[in-house]
Amino acid sequence: MSEFFNVEVLRSYSPEVFNAVHPFPHHLFKNILLPEAFDELYQDFPSLNLFEKHVNLIRGKSGQRPHNRYYMAYERSIYHNKRHGLADSAVGVATMDNLPPVWQRFMQEIFTSEDYRLFLMRLLGCAPDEYKIRYAWHVGETDSEVSPHVDSPDKIGTHIFYFNTRDDWHLEWGGSILALGDKKVPQTNPDISDFGQIQSFDIRDNSSFLFKNTGNGWHGVEKLTCPANHYRRLFNVIVQKKHDDRKHGLKKIIHALLGRK
Repeated sequence: MSEFFNVEVLRSYSPEVFNAVHPFPHHLFKNILLPEAFDELYQDFPSLNLFEKHVNLIRGKSGQRPHNRYYMAYERSIYHNKRHGLADSAVGVATMDNLPPVWQRFMQEIFTSEDYRLFLMRLLGCAPDEYKIRYAWHVGETDSEVSPHVDSPDKIGTHIFYFNTRDDWHLEWGGSILALGDKKVPQTNPDISDFGQIQSFDIRDNSSFLFKNTGNGWHGVEKLTCPANHYRRLFNVIVQKKHDDRKHGLKKIIHALLGRK
């Protein structure tokens, strides 16, 4: 029996329905977590002291605005490298030991739950040997935004668990996840207003958003206008392509010989 997941919800949604959604496969799930589990995870969300604050980090070469926020990865951060200018440190990286006990139990269930594994594989259409998963927490504050973007090609999809309620977050502050379509401009750093199709999803009260990464998978979040000391909180399960380490290593050697990065 699951301590955290509503197994009926995990099993009920059709991959055919999911993949028929335009402009890219996505769905907002309500109550995918059991009510008591959501409440406990919400109340003991990891302390902001564990997070690293990201301010004006470069986002590739497309000119997209930075995603300023508090960020914490599980075990290893993709931002601790020369490109982003962040030194490898314990700040912004969670281990099992420094997570609150309820989050330790939740992580263990994510690692071991056959129902959750099949849920991801069925909807995202990936086989066990084709993917790996990384995990990250984001916290947004006043003026944080997620400018419209498509995720990197190595991502298969992302499942976002939100930890806000009607008691701590008002819709007029922004924060809803936006699925964007009918892009009107050619550039890769568009504004939300550059899309003809804008679908907004209320993230409060035990909501989670699963989407498949495609070339049309544009999404974003408007700039937050919440008062000070109010935070938009989420936890990401990021499903990525599993690279053949031998081919990846050979590619790095070839690029080094050719003077590429």
